[in-house]
Amino acid sequence: MDEVLFREKLAIDSMRQGKGEVSEDALAPALNTDLGTFRCHRGRLEKLLQEGQDIRWEHTVQNVTSSSQGIVVQLKDEKALDADILIGTDGVHSQIRKSLAPEIELKVLPFVVFNGKRQFTRSEYQEMFESKLGARTVVHERHGDIVLEISINEYTSKHVDVSYTYSRPARDDDPLHRPDRAIPGPTDIPEEFYSELEDLKDLQRPFNTIFEATKVRKDRVLHWLMRSTLGGPAEVDHLAKQGVLLVGDAVHAMPILGGEGANNAMKDGVDLARHIVENGIGSLQNFADSRYQSWKSGVKESEQRLAEMHGQAKASL
Repeated sequence: MDEVLFREKLAIDSMRQGKGEVSEDALAPALNTDLGTFRCHRGRLEKLLQEGQDIRWEHTVQNVTSSSQGIVVQLKDEKALDADILIGTDGVHSQIRKSLAPEIELKVLPFVVFNGKRQFTRSEYQEMFESKLGARTVVHERHGDIVLEISINEYTSKHVDVSYTYSRPARDDDPLHRPDRAIPGPTDIPEEFYSELEDLKDLQRPFNTIFEATKVRKDRVLHWLMRSTLGGPAEVDHLAKQGVLLVGDAVHAMPILGGEGANNAMKDGVDLARHIVENGIGSLQNFADSRYQSWKSGVKESEQRLAEMHGQAKASL
């Protein structure tokens, strides 16, 4: 599949012959928004990547152990699996990482972020959004240190699904910054969030429509934590010597805002496949060594972009 067809199939707004164009505002200036950058539909991308693959769903990794005899993966309510090589692609809350390298901990960055979703008919979207977005699929607006973002998630013949994000740096004794909240608790939205929305003044369309507190109360809103992590070189090396390689968010997680975690995870997969073809499966340590500096700089740059988005150009997280 060439690049033109790839973009036509996956662009978030391909239904209207769009190209998934990204806003060129300067809220995250270090992000690559050259002519090859576009927003794709996640579901369609996942479906494309799954073509021809043997994927086993509905299995949960409960624990992983490693010894001189090999690797044992214990599945929940199932028989354990034995392995010589284990590639950990299980994301930011990686059970493989927790089992074999618990010292690699997640860091919660000092930012407050809420994300919501709303659906509009095509006519509603054309009336309220098209004059502002034009061909773009994402726009931002900043009010002091508060950043408002609106993006298209799905564009069909009948409706348009819109995602929106409210974010700002955490403040002293901040009731909205809850770094220790339970992992399953993102839908517990404090009343103070709606109060902050009501305090937003002089918003222009479509931001005034999207961020109206009474309407947001009716939406599915999630409290996002901005997390990052990076395993140290000694920890990554120790795992590789056991035949275990963590990739993607399992070892170098980036914050959702300002990060390019999904892109980097896919690049890990492509680069690892090429490495195995050229060098075999016994060289995981070499792969980890070759990628580590890129992982390290990627996490650092994503944290810096998050700060820059909110007017903290030289912030140290």
